Amino acid sequence: MIALINLINVLFEIFNVLILVQVIGSFVLAARVRLPGWAYDGLQTIHSVTRPVLDPIRRLVPSIGGLDFSPLIALLLLDLVRRLVVGLLFSLR
Repeated sequence: MIALINLINVLFEIFNVLILVQVIGSFVLAARVRLPGWAYDGLQTIHSVTRPVLDPIRRLVPSIGGLDFSPLIALLLLDLVRRLVVGLLFSLR
């Protein structure tokens, strides 16, 4: 059971990092920094992975003054879900 809890924690942390990389990547792209082709490909892949979580939030919470708060909300919601799942697994032990 501990191994499953550790796996869940790792998967959530990886997804959190992907969201943060996407945020930083969007700032870099907005600044029109020239990147190698592999970096664009990586950012596109990360965008396609995080999109299913961020897009529904974006529909509910529009950007305010040009700032997209969906990554912040997603990080908070993902942490809440992680805590609930891990807490449930601990209670089943």
